[in-house]
Amino acid sequence: MTLEFTQAALSDLRAIRDYTLARWGEDQEQAYLGELWTKFEQILSDPGRWRFRPDLFPECQIAAHKKHVVLFRIRGTTLQVVRILHGAMDLPRHVPDDLD
Repeated sequence: MTLEFTQAALSDLRAIRDYTLARWGEDQEQAYLGELWTKFEQILSDPGRWRFRPDLFPECQIAAHKKHVVLFRIRGTTLQVVRILHGAMDLPRHVPDDLD
């Protein structure tokens, strides 16, 4: 299975990186991003383990990591990360409208 990120998810990663770097410094920024990559690997290894949230978008699943949640779906042989959002956010408000 391959891993793919939407443009919104890539923007989320950049925002998380920038915020963590500015607020907590380079060591914490690298540690947190490393933990997120570990979470992506966990999702890839057993995607059926995570909770489904079809109310957000078709085939949506969600995996929590500390204060963030990874919204993803399986598209054939691809695991598509759609968004990486802070858990306190109004999730439906931040899901792209153009998802089919």
